[in-house]
Amino acid sequence: MKIGVVGSINVDMVYSLPKFLKLGETLMGSNFQLLMGGKGANQAVMTSALVDDVVFLGAVGKDSFGTNAIANLTSKGVGVENISLKDNSTGLAIIQLVNGENSIAVIPGANLDIQKSEIDHFLDQHPDLGLVISQLEINMDAIIHLVDQCKARHISIILNPAPAQKLSSDLIDKVDYLIPNENETEFLFNSQDYEKLVTDFAGKLIITLGSKGVMYYDQQKAVISPSQKIEVVDTTGAGDSFVAGFAAGISKKLGIKAAVELGIEIASLTCISMGAQGAYERVKKEHYEKARNSK
Repeated sequence: MKIGVVGSINVDMVYSLPKFLKLGETLMGSNFQLLMGGKGANQAVMTSALVDDVVFLGAVGKDSFGTNAIANLTSKGVGVENISLKDNSTGLAIIQLVNGENSIAVIPGANLDIQKSEIDHFLDQHPDLGLVISQLEINMDAIIHLVDQCKARHISIILNPAPAQKLSSDLIDKVDYLIPNENETEFLFNSQDYEKLVTDFAGKLIITLGSKGVMYYDQQKAVISPSQKIEVVDTTGAGDSFVAGFAAGISKKLGIKAAVELGIEIASLTCISMGAQGAYERVKKEHYEKARNSK
């Protein structure tokens, strides 16, 4: 099944600190890295490690960051013909790492310039899309139009509502899968009763709970698949990798439980790697080994 990703492309400026900064504080950092990121790009890259046919719609600036971002996606096997060049700058994320945890500031730049006409062209150009993934790091007009068009064309859509924004009930109704984390869930629904929410949105709402696992609806009840026990290196991109693994599982018709478990596996591999896309090679290698062994 061909999978489309519509979303953000950022360059990640990553550095380590002994603790998170307070207002007006200066600290000496270490281990600065310039990495490729953006929730859309992360999800596309990690999905491409699991699925052969992944195409991307996004936007970058006419700068070296944009050139490098497109080259990175191409090198990971992602179709980039629908990435447009904008007068705005390429998106940027500034990521603080403290003992494996992170805080992130995002400057969206060109990500906010995706047009409805570009979405229409993308969907027309790929009439064989079976599944589309999106997030909330691009402009909301584009997201609403994308969801409407996928619904009209009978294309399944996964929406990862991050960063958290309020969504209309109409938009939530139209998506096939909604995958927030705990904070995003509370922001969206003003509730921490995850079990009730998952039951109310049976088969649609999948809540990632960090080290506690993932809650979803299966076998007529809310259930939790536990996370894997790992030594965390960097949690950046873990949520994106879960979405990628889940999407790959759904595209392969594995069923919701197996798709969730694949998502957890890919997220875990990301957490023991540096950077949001740092586990790509390992995921790709292990995926093909499993595919060969299952034949």
